Parts: sequence; structure tokens; C-alpha cells
Amino acid sequence: MKDKFIKKLKRSWLAIWIAFAAAALSTIGVLAAYTSVSSVKRVVSTQKGAGMLFSSNYLTTDENDLPRTITFSSMETSPCVTVNVCNYPQTMIKHNDKDITYTITVELVDSDGNAVTGEEAAKYSVEYGGENKTFEGNSKIVFSSLVLKSDDFNKHEFVLTFDKSQLTKSDIYMKVTAAPTDQAELKTLSAKLGVIYINDNTSATWTGTFIDNAASPKDLDGFNYRLSGSGEGTVTLTWNTKYVDISTWFKNTYSLNVSTDVNTKIATATMKVDSAEKNQYDIQFYRTNGINGAEQWSDHNHTDITVNGTGFVSMSFTQGAASGN
Repeated sequence: MKDKFIKKLKRSWLAIWIAFAAAALSTIGVLAAYTSVSSVKRVVSTQKGAGMLFSSNYLTTDENDLPRTITFSSMETSPCVTVNVCNYPQTMIKHNDKDITYTITVELVDSDGNAVTGEEAAKYSVEYGGENKTFEGNSKIVFSSLVLKSDDFNKHEFVLTFDKSQLTKSDIYMKVTAAPTDQAELKTLSAKLGVIYINDNTSATWTGTFIDNAASPKDLDGFNYRLSGSGEGTVTLTWNTKYVDISTWFKNTYSLNVSTDVNTKIATATMKVDSAEKNQYDIQFYRTNGINGAEQWSDHNHTDITVNGTGFVSMSFTQGAASGN
């Protein structure tokens, strides 16, 4: 009787021990799962405006107020610029699953930001949805309570018409602002747009610079690099793969043929540019290694990022008939 009781007691303790061990392993598993989620590295969207579900072909979330000129290869009688406002990123990965209500405001300003009025203002207009508004008697043009529906990839088009004189003067701009009114997470888009005529005899120029507003590149997980300019030619991009690499999306979209030196780890790619077709490219670069404590902007214009004098990204431009990529 005693032996039977002891055997039964041992079986009970064995069951209790197994249950306890299983519970402990379960706790460890939960802790491991929680830890792995908590330690995921922060990933940031590095293309201003392009990664948002509210974007534009010309307007961005940049806080600077620098004017942007759209180039024309012929002397148009009434040069027009079509601005799109979309419910999807410019990469068209997905569209917003909520309706977006927003207001478009267009102001006619000079190069210093002062309002342009009087007879001169009447030569400029904005058209949306078949409705054409001029600046005659108006300091600004407003289209309010516009809605981008969430049922599909949707966009609104606004046609800005400039006076022909601006193709050679380029001293009057339209400051366009698209402000969402119902989704706090969406940022306001804006740009100061002008027009200019570029012919074969006009000196072409293209430049590259980082457009991130961070005080230090060490605050960023990835970077936005903007190529912009006027005229036709070939841009040669180089970057140090010890620190960064170009986004696969940009490389594939523009069919870049990238070559990398196995010794220096410097990557090189060329791309043809023609401002008559497109005068700005926003390129994303992502880190290939961790943050280096010596990183700093090369100058106040953020032309490059350097580590002890070694740069991350650079570009050069050759004017002429653009060669293939």
C-alpha cells in the first residue's frame, strides 16, 4: 500500500514538473518574440513627399522656399505647367485607403515672395475641372474642399498658365500649396514654380545635393539626394558603397547600369537628362553599414556627406546630346 502511494506521488510530481517546464519554456518563447519585435531597427521614409499617400509631381514637403523653374524647349505662346496632386506616392506602391479632403492655394509672387498685382497679374491663370481663374483682382486663387476618393489611384490636375514673357525673364512665380484638412498625418505640399526657355545655345547646368533637413546626417537612416538643372546632357553619379547604396527602385526605374570598383568600393552610373522632359530627380540612398561617428554635412548646402574627408555621393554633368544610360 505504501509503495503504491509513493509511486502515485512520484507520477504526480513528474506531471507537475513537466507542466512547470512547459510554462517556463512558453514564457521564454514569449519573451524572445517580444524582444525581437522591440529590437527591430527604425526604418524611415527618405523621399520627401514621394513616400506619402498624398503627393505631387512638382510639390514637395520641403520647407525651403527656393523657386523651381520648369524648362521649355520652344517659345510657347502660353506656357502651361500641369501640377498633379495624388492620393498615392509617386512610386505608386499603393493608394490611400481614406478619402483626402484638401485645399489648393495659388499665389502670384515675384522672386522675393512679394505679391504681383495689377494688369500684369491678369496674364496668369489656374484651371481645375474646367474652371479657369485668373489673378485679375485677386491676390490668390483658391480651390477648397477638394476630395481625392479612396476607391482607386486618383489624382487632380491643375494647369498653371504663365505669360510668355516669363520664358526669357523668369521673375514671376506661382506659389502652390496643397493643404490636407482631414488627415493629421498627411503633410502639406508646396512649391514656387516658374518657367524658362532653354535652347541649344543656352548653357546647360545640373547639380546634386542632399535635401534632408536634419542637423546632422547621423540622425538619418537613409538619405534623399536631388538632381536638378536645365538643358540636356549626361549626369555621372558616383557613391561610396562602404557607406551607402542607391535604391533598387530608382536603379530599375531609370535602367541604370551600375559598375563598382572591387578595390575602392566606388559605384558609378550614368543617366541621360533633358530638362525639357524632366528637370528634377529625387534619389534615395540607404546605409550599407552603421552610422559613423565622424559623419558630417560637407557644407551648409548639404552638397555631400563626408567621413574624415571621404564623400558619400557626388555627381558631374557633361553638356550635349544625352548619351544612353
